[in-house]
Amino acid sequence: GDLVWDKTFGGSENDEAYSIIQTDDEGYAVTGFTVLEDTGDRDFWVIKLDNEGNEVWDRTFGGTSEDWANSIIQNKNGNYMVAGWTKSMGAGKTDVWIVKLDKRGNLIWDKTFGGSENDEAHSIIQTEDEGYAVVGWTKSKGAGNADVWVIKLDENGNL
Repeated sequence: GDLVWDKTFGGSENDEAYSIIQTDDEGYAVTGFTVLEDTGDRDFWVIKLDNEGNEVWDRTFGGTSEDWANSIIQNKNGNYMVAGWTKSMGAGKTDVWIVKLDKRGNLIWDKTFGGSENDEAHSIIQTEDEGYAVVGWTKSKGAGNADVWVIKLDENGNL
């Protein structure tokens, strides 16, 4: 097809995106990470675009270390679910981090899951019961070095 539009987003540091969805208002939501210029740390980054690729809002979430978003969905209520991993909080080296945002990108809740080793989320879906299924990998559980990890959550992010 023909090019309709193209846009770039970011600052002077590395800014990367890993997931895009079309939203219920015909726009788009993008997620990945942005490197903070003052600290060099990566934070979850969510960018909401209109249907012409113009930025509506953007939000960053994270702590004092690395935080990386890999997947975004819009749930049946129009809220956003973002899945990735964090070194800034949780129990281990890296932990699965699930963040729920309202339509304007405001934080509703966030949850971490994991053990003492590295654990990451790479994809999230909403399930028929309005909960969520998350997939990634774990070094904290399982039989080997890194094992596939599927996590089933209720609508409030509880196991």
